[in-house]
Amino acid sequence: MPFVQFRMIAKGAVIRAALLGIMGITVLLFPDFLAGGMIYAIAAYAILNEALGILSFAVNRSGEEKTLSYFNAIVAGLAIVCGILCIVYFRYLASVQPIFYGALLVIEGIVHFVAALCAKSKLKVLSIIFSLLLAFGGCALVAFTFGFGGLPTLSKMFGGLLLLSCVSELLISLMHKLS
Repeated sequence: MPFVQFRMIAKGAVIRAALLGIMGITVLLFPDFLAGGMIYAIAAYAILNEALGILSFAVNRSGEEKTLSYFNAIVAGLAIVCGILCIVYFRYLASVQPIFYGALLVIEGIVHFVAALCAKSKLKVLSIIFSLLLAFGGCALVAFTFGFGGLPTLSKMFGGLLLLSCVSELLISLMHKLS
Protein backbone atom coordinates (compact mmCIF):
# COMPACT_ATOMS: atom_id res chain seq x y z
CA MET A 1 0.00 0.00 0.00
CA PRO A 2 2.76 2.60 0.70
CA PHE A 3 4.08 2.23 -2.85
CA VAL A 4 0.56 2.88 -4.19
CA GLN A 5 0.51 6.21 -2.30
CA PHE A 6 3.87 7.19 -3.75
CA ARG A 7 2.72 6.34 -7.25
CA MET A 8 -0.38 8.49 -6.84
CA ILE A 9 1.69 11.45 -5.63
CA ALA A 10 4.30 10.99 -8.38
CA LYS A 11 1.80 10.89 -11.27
CA GLY A 12 1.87 14.57 -12.19
CA ALA A 13 5.22 15.50 -10.66
CA VAL A 14 6.81 16.78 -13.89
CA ILE A 15 3.85 19.04 -14.69
CA ARG A 16 3.80 20.36 -11.13
CA ALA A 17 7.56 20.90 -11.26
CA ALA A 18 7.22 22.93 -14.45
CA LEU A 19 4.47 25.10 -12.97
CA LEU A 20 6.37 25.60 -9.72
CA GLY A 21 9.55 26.48 -11.63
CA ILE A 22 7.72 29.04 -13.74
CA MET A 23 6.11 30.57 -10.65
CA GLY A 24 9.46 30.65 -8.80
CA ILE A 25 11.29 32.35 -11.65
CA THR A 26 8.43 34.81 -12.10
CA VAL A 27 8.51 35.76 -8.41
CA LEU A 28 12.28 36.22 -8.46
CA LEU A 29 12.29 38.31 -11.64
CA PHE A 30 9.12 40.31 -10.94
CA PRO A 31 8.70 40.78 -7.16
CA ASP A 32 5.68 43.04 -7.66
CA PHE A 33 3.80 40.06 -9.11
CA LEU A 34 3.87 38.59 -5.62
CA ALA A 35 1.85 41.50 -4.27
CA GLY A 36 -0.86 41.28 -6.90
CA GLY A 37 -1.24 38.18 -8.95
CA MET A 38 0.54 35.38 -7.10
CA ILE A 39 -2.50 34.39 -5.05
CA TYR A 40 -4.45 34.03 -8.29
CA ALA A 41 -1.62 31.97 -9.80
CA ILE A 42 -1.51 29.67 -6.76
CA ALA A 43 -5.28 29.28 -6.80
CA ALA A 44 -5.22 28.45 -10.51
CA TYR A 45 -2.37 25.97 -9.86
CA ALA A 46 -4.38 24.26 -7.11
CA ILE A 47 -7.53 24.09 -9.23
CA LEU A 48 -5.68 22.75 -12.28
CA ASN A 49 -3.60 20.24 -10.31
CA GLU A 50 -6.58 18.86 -8.43
CA ALA A 51 -8.80 18.80 -11.52
CA LEU A 52 -6.15 16.56 -13.11
CA GLY A 53 -6.27 14.43 -9.94
CA ILE A 54 -10.04 14.01 -10.22
CA LEU A 55 -9.71 13.23 -13.93
CA SER A 56 -7.10 10.59 -13.07
CA PHE A 57 -9.48 9.17 -10.46
CA ALA A 58 -12.31 8.97 -12.98
CA VAL A 59 -10.15 7.25 -15.60
CA ASN A 60 -8.07 4.88 -13.45
CA ARG A 61 -10.24 3.17 -10.86
CA SER A 62 -8.82 -0.15 -9.79
CA GLY A 63 -9.92 -2.55 -7.08
CA GLU A 64 -6.87 -2.52 -4.81
CA GLU A 65 -6.68 1.26 -4.47
CA LYS A 66 -10.40 1.92 -4.18
CA THR A 67 -10.52 3.44 -0.68
CA LEU A 68 -7.37 5.48 -1.19
CA SER A 69 -8.61 6.70 -4.59
CA TYR A 70 -11.89 7.92 -3.13
CA PHE A 71 -10.03 9.65 -0.30
CA ASN A 72 -7.72 11.39 -2.80
CA ALA A 73 -10.71 12.44 -4.92
CA ILE A 74 -12.38 13.98 -1.87
CA VAL A 75 -9.18 15.82 -0.92
CA ALA A 76 -8.83 17.02 -4.53
CA GLY A 77 -12.40 18.33 -4.46
CA LEU A 78 -11.71 20.18 -1.22
CA ALA A 79 -8.52 21.66 -2.69
CA ILE A 80 -10.51 22.93 -5.68
CA VAL A 81 -12.98 24.58 -3.30
CA CYS A 82 -10.04 26.13 -1.40
CA GLY A 83 -8.61 27.42 -4.70
CA ILE A 84 -11.93 29.03 -5.57
CA LEU A 85 -12.16 30.55 -2.08
CA CYS A 86 -8.64 31.97 -2.51
CA ILE A 87 -9.82 33.77 -5.63
CA VAL A 88 -13.00 35.02 -3.98
CA TYR A 89 -11.25 36.20 -0.79
CA PHE A 90 -8.12 37.55 -2.48
CA ARG A 91 -8.38 40.90 -0.73
CA TYR A 92 -8.18 39.28 2.72
CA LEU A 93 -5.37 36.89 1.80
CA ALA A 94 -3.28 39.73 0.42
CA SER A 95 -2.98 41.18 3.91
CA VAL A 96 -1.50 37.94 5.32
CA GLN A 97 0.61 36.82 2.35
CA PRO A 98 3.61 35.48 4.31
CA ILE A 99 1.36 33.27 6.43
CA PHE A 100 -0.55 32.06 3.37
CA TYR A 101 2.58 31.27 1.35
CA GLY A 102 4.37 29.75 4.34
CA ALA A 103 1.40 27.48 5.12
CA LEU A 104 1.24 26.32 1.51
CA LEU A 105 4.95 25.47 1.52
CA VAL A 106 4.68 23.61 4.82
CA ILE A 107 1.78 21.56 3.41
CA GLU A 108 3.75 20.87 0.25
CA GLY A 109 6.77 19.86 2.33
CA ILE A 110 4.59 17.41 4.27
CA VAL A 111 3.19 15.92 1.06
CA HIS A 112 6.71 15.51 -0.33
CA PHE A 113 7.81 13.96 2.98
CA VAL A 114 4.98 11.40 2.78
CA ALA A 115 5.89 10.67 -0.83
CA ALA A 116 9.53 10.15 0.16
CA LEU A 117 8.58 7.82 3.00
CA CYS A 118 6.42 5.76 0.65
CA ALA A 119 9.11 5.51 -2.05
CA LYS A 120 11.30 2.52 -2.70
CA SER A 121 14.39 4.21 -4.07
CA LYS A 122 18.00 4.97 -3.27
CA LEU A 123 17.13 8.68 -3.51
CA LYS A 124 14.70 8.40 -0.59
CA VAL A 125 17.02 10.12 1.91
CA LEU A 126 17.71 13.02 -0.46
CA SER A 127 13.99 13.47 -1.05
CA ILE A 128 13.32 13.47 2.71
CA ILE A 129 15.98 16.17 3.16
CA PHE A 130 14.44 18.32 0.40
CA SER A 131 10.95 17.93 1.87
CA LEU A 132 12.15 18.92 5.34
CA LEU A 133 13.99 21.93 3.89
CA LEU A 134 10.79 22.94 2.13
CA ALA A 135 8.67 22.62 5.29
CA PHE A 136 11.22 24.48 7.45
CA GLY A 137 11.55 27.08 4.70
CA GLY A 138 7.78 27.65 4.86
CA CYS A 139 8.06 28.20 8.61
CA ALA A 140 11.00 30.57 8.10
CA LEU A 141 9.03 32.46 5.46
CA VAL A 142 6.35 33.22 8.02
CA ALA A 143 8.83 34.09 10.76
CA PHE A 144 11.27 36.27 8.84
CA THR A 145 9.17 38.26 6.40
CA PHE A 146 7.16 40.22 8.95
CA GLY A 147 9.30 43.25 9.70
CA PHE A 148 12.46 41.99 7.98
CA GLY A 149 12.48 43.68 4.61
CA GLY A 150 8.87 43.33 3.48
CA LEU A 151 8.10 42.44 -0.12
CA PRO A 152 11.70 42.14 -1.44
CA THR A 153 12.61 39.62 1.28
CA LEU A 154 9.32 37.79 0.85
CA SER A 155 9.76 37.52 -2.92
CA LYS A 156 13.35 36.24 -2.67
CA MET A 157 12.51 33.65 -0.03
CA PHE A 158 9.28 32.53 -1.67
CA GLY A 159 10.80 32.37 -5.15
CA GLY A 160 13.73 30.34 -3.87
CA LEU A 161 11.42 27.98 -1.99
CA LEU A 162 9.28 27.52 -5.10
CA LEU A 163 12.40 26.54 -7.03
CA LEU A 164 13.32 24.14 -4.21
CA SER A 165 9.84 22.68 -4.47
CA CYS A 166 10.34 22.33 -8.23
CA VAL A 167 13.55 20.35 -7.64
CA SER A 168 11.77 18.22 -5.04
CA GLU A 169 8.99 17.40 -7.53
CA LEU A 170 11.57 16.46 -10.16
CA LEU A 171 13.26 14.22 -7.58
CA ILE A 172 9.93 12.51 -6.86
CA SER A 173 9.44 11.96 -10.58
CA LEU A 174 12.97 10.54 -10.91
CA MET A 175 12.42 8.21 -7.96
CA HIS A 176 9.17 7.00 -9.54
CA LYS A 177 10.92 6.24 -12.83
CA LEU A 178 13.79 4.43 -11.11
CA SER A 179 11.50 2.23 -9.01
